[in-house]
This record gives sequence, C-alpha cells and structure tokens, in this order.
Amino acid sequence: MTIIFLNHHEDFQGFSMTRYAVFLNEGMRGKGHKTEIWAPKSFLTNNLFPKSINKWLRYLDQFVLFPFWFKRKSTDLPETALFVLIDQALGMWMPMLKHRKHVVHCHDFIALKSALGLIKENPTSGSGRTYQQLILKGFSKAENFICISENTKRELLHFLDKKPTRIERVYNALDTTFVQGNIEEARTILGNFVKRDLKNGYILHVGGNDFYKNRIGVIALYTAWRKQTKTPLPLLMIGYQPSAHIQAHYEASPFKKDIHFLIEVSDELLLKGYQGASVFVFPSLDEGFGWPIAEAMAAGCPVICTDAAPMNEVGGNAAMYIQRCPSFTEIPAWANESAEVLQATLQLSSEERCAVIQKGLENAKRFDGDRILDRLEQIYEGIVAENHN
Repeated sequence: MTIIFLNHHEDFQGFSMTRYAVFLNEGMRGKGHKTEIWAPKSFLTNNLFPKSINKWLRYLDQFVLFPFWFKRKSTDLPETALFVLIDQALGMWMPMLKHRKHVVHCHDFIALKSALGLIKENPTSGSGRTYQQLILKGFSKAENFICISENTKRELLHFLDKKPTRIERVYNALDTTFVQGNIEEARTILGNFVKRDLKNGYILHVGGNDFYKNRIGVIALYTAWRKQTKTPLPLLMIGYQPSAHIQAHYEASPFKKDIHFLIEVSDELLLKGYQGASVFVFPSLDEGFGWPIAEAMAAGCPVICTDAAPMNEVGGNAAMYIQRCPSFTEIPAWANESAEVLQATLQLSSEERCAVIQKGLENAKRFDGDRILDRLEQIYEGIVAENHN
C-alpha cells in the first residue's frame, strides 16, 4: 500500500499527536508499505508578528495554502493510495479527499463538546464555536473512521448525521519503554531531581494544564488527604509549568511545600516517575483515551482514576476508581471522598499491592503495539480493497 498520513501544521502539532503520527508512519513502513507524513509548513507566519496574528496566519497556511500544495503533490500518487487524517480536527481537509480512499482517526471530542455547550467547565468563544462547527461539517463527509476508544466511537456516532461505511475501535498503542523497574533506584533519581528524600514513596500525577486534566482537583485531593492522614508523602506533578489559576490553588494549599511540579521532563524521568510512585492519581474530567493510565500500569504502579468513560475503559478491572468531580465549585466534597480511596490504596498490604500491580500489568497488555499495528493494517487494506471511493 501507499499510505499518506496527514498531520497538523508544524506549529500545531502537540507531543501526543506527533508521537501518534510517528507510530503510524514507522509502523506501517516497517510492514513494507510506502508511507509519508504530509503536513502544512509555515509560509505566512513570521516571528515579527504578534502571536494572535500568527495564529490566524497558521490557519491560512493549514486550510488555504496547503490544499493547493496537496492537489499538486497528490496527482503523482496511484488511485489506490490511502490518505489518513490522523486527527478528526483536520476535518476541513475532507473536500481534498472526496474522490480518494481515506480514513479519519478520531481521538476526543472535548473541543467540539465544549463548543456545543456540553461541557460547562470549558466555555468557548464565538470564533471557537464557528471553528468547531466547520471541523464537524468537514469530518462528517468522511466514510471511514477509526476511534481510539468505545467512548469516542459512541460520541462520533452521536455527532454524525448518517452511519459511515466503516467505523472501528482500535486502542492507542503503549510505548514499549514503559516497563517495571527498580523502585529504590527510581525514587533516588526522582529525589535527586526534586532535591528531597523520596525513599518512602510519593503520589504521582501526569498531565498538562487543560481543564479536563483537573490539576486543580489533584491539588485539592492531595490537600484533603493530608488533612486526614499523618503520612507525609509528597505529591509530584509531571507536566507543563502550571497556569496562573493552578498556581493560585497550589499557593492556597497548606501543604504546598510537599507539592512539586516537574516541568517538561525527559521520557526517561517520566518512566522513573511511574516506577517509583506509591500510587498514580488521574482524576481527569474527560479524555480521548488516557495514555498515562496504561503507562503507569505497565510500569508497575497502582492507579486511581475517574470512574467514567474512557478512563474506566482503559483502566478496566485493574484500577481503583473515584467519582468524576461534578464541578469546580463542588471540589471540596469530592476531594474528601476521593481522599478516602487514596488512603485505602496506600494502606494495602504487600500481598494486596502485588495483586493490584499484577492486574495492571495484565491489563496493559491489551495495548500491545504490534497487535494494534496488525489491526490497523487490516483496516487500511480493507479500505483500499473497496471498489467505491
């Protein structure tokens, strides 16, 4: 097969989407297929312009100039070439693929649900609502979809006016580097990084500043737990520099000296973070998949996450669950209840903890990369073999 993976503008590619594109491209190339990644480049943007202007110039690069480049570039490809939109947010490109074999990978619809007023915690501007409506109108024209979870699949069917030709669920693949390691060594490395003794363990969270990652909830949960216990385990939060809003909640915690933000750490240090943690907490409000749940389990760390899709779909029977935080105004009551689950998890006996870890290791096998690539190849080949476009 000839497969062209279509990705976002080079300035819009987040870490997760870049990693996903590389996984697909290298995985299919490793199976003997001819593959390329096509993405818009910066033609109109200029560092001399304000960020607000460059943002709109990038949209022009992506949705006005790139289609012209695509039209010229794609004329040399065979009719059987498969075009893969690696994200449904690229739906406005569907007119380019009207008469070509194609498939759209769907991750999450958080931005679209926010634009439609379905997520009260994340109000959207007028331009944002218009943008999401255009994306919806675009990807609704597609015939073939691959969703990263059953939850995403259900939501996609809700948004589409008609049932597509093909809609499949294929989980995200887990990076093979996430494995168990030496706990003492991991705690020593992390301890040196944050400049404190972590030999007794720590609580871990991994996530950015997006509202749905619920970093505010993590701080509230930790604060509530510390008020209930005499065990002074610190909280390590791996991710980006906290926003001003998150920083304010951190400053308000009476236990802020035990809360450490680890900013944009290396993949190696992230792995050590999972390997040495006493427990991993992931109280997200929403996700497309929830990669950190599987990563933590594969590294031998007990997981506490939200009992809502898709988090409970990824966690399966191997995670401990807490309720979804109802709203930011109801955090205190939620934090107190969740703190009880955290305390119970930390008080597991050695035998109980080992059993939880073993369940997690087994659950993580569902996201084996080779198995997932085999399934994707099967779907891609099926689309190429179809007679209609």
